[in-house]
Amino acid sequence: MKKSTLPTRLLALGAVFATAATLAVGSAGSAQAAKPGARGDVSSATASISAEAKAAGVAKHGAKATDAQALEAYWTPERMRAAKPAEEDSTLEASATAYVQKQVADQKAGRKPVTNDGPVRSVEGASSKVFGPAATAGGVAAAYNPNLPYYVPTAYTAGKVFFSKPDGNYVCSGTIINSEGKDTVWTAGHCVHGGSGGTWHSNWTFVPAYDDDLANPRPYGTWSANQLWSRTAWTNSSDFSQDMGVAIMNTNWGWHIVDYFGGQGLTTNRGKSGVWENAFGYPAEWPFDGGNLMQCWGSTSPEWDAWFFWSQTVKIPCDMTRGSSGGGWLYGYNGDWGQLNGVNSRIDRISGPTIMLSPYFDDDAWSLFNSTRWL
Repeated sequence: MKKSTLPTRLLALGAVFATAATLAVGSAGSAQAAKPGARGDVSSATASISAEAKAAGVAKHGAKATDAQALEAYWTPERMRAAKPAEEDSTLEASATAYVQKQVADQKAGRKPVTNDGPVRSVEGASSKVFGPAATAGGVAAAYNPNLPYYVPTAYTAGKVFFSKPDGNYVCSGTIINSEGKDTVWTAGHCVHGGSGGTWHSNWTFVPAYDDDLANPRPYGTWSANQLWSRTAWTNSSDFSQDMGVAIMNTNWGWHIVDYFGGQGLTTNRGKSGVWENAFGYPAEWPFDGGNLMQCWGSTSPEWDAWFFWSQTVKIPCDMTRGSSGGGWLYGYNGDWGQLNGVNSRIDRISGPTIMLSPYFDDDAWSLFNSTRWL
């Protein structure tokens, strides 16, 4: 697979995206954090399974096949390879175009974006209870390798997302994030819900450390979701400044996903300029093939600025293509661990992209975290 020539390799999404999220109260990891049940302006649904997936489970495991068995049976290697990048959905592309046009109109009219800034908030990551310390020496050098081995923390806390929509099967990227419930995977909002006029996706699964160069491309199995969450500004209005999504995962082999693999941390309100980020994902269009976890890095800047106010989206230089939607931006990354401070949401163009964009993680992102952290 051809490697990028840009020094800031990030995973790209495929068109222009961003969801709206509003954050709630609390200081991560402190006694003042929001209590269980606290909600910001968020939406959720129970994860659903299609009749076709249930039939696959019955065919492979019998009439008493569980939902997890049905999804494992449905997502064959052939279906996973054939699934399309989420950004190829024409409705999503139209929403992205409309969002950009509105941003331009608002700039010309001098309308200032709504912000939800607060103090810096953070929750620390957690290491795996199964794998222990990082399996490689000199983790930074290994982590910057675009083809990360599946047995290092960066690889097994990242993964490829597979889901179904009425018109077919799609892929995104995602990241395991530490929380009290030990069950959360973060991705882009458009990777869990179709946005304005759309529905929640079905057959939602996460494959940690997916790598199609291996004899078994899912070395740690298939993990199924039981709930999907996003910002209502995404689900109702396709607001790309809020393009954030969370999946609450089922246990596998009796393990919560964070206890098994560990989870990256999360941080918000770090500023829109000059913040160094490492981004990860599974770009699926040329020169990439969607089979390997890829990496970009660079310093953030607002998508646009005008007369002392700035966009609610941020960018870094990156040439990753569609398919990397939902991949995590890690702040303070040490070669194995960091804190989520963005997700791949949009690229500037489909052919030869030069930047990756993310919703700015402010108190809206913290609200989504608080709404899901105990689940």
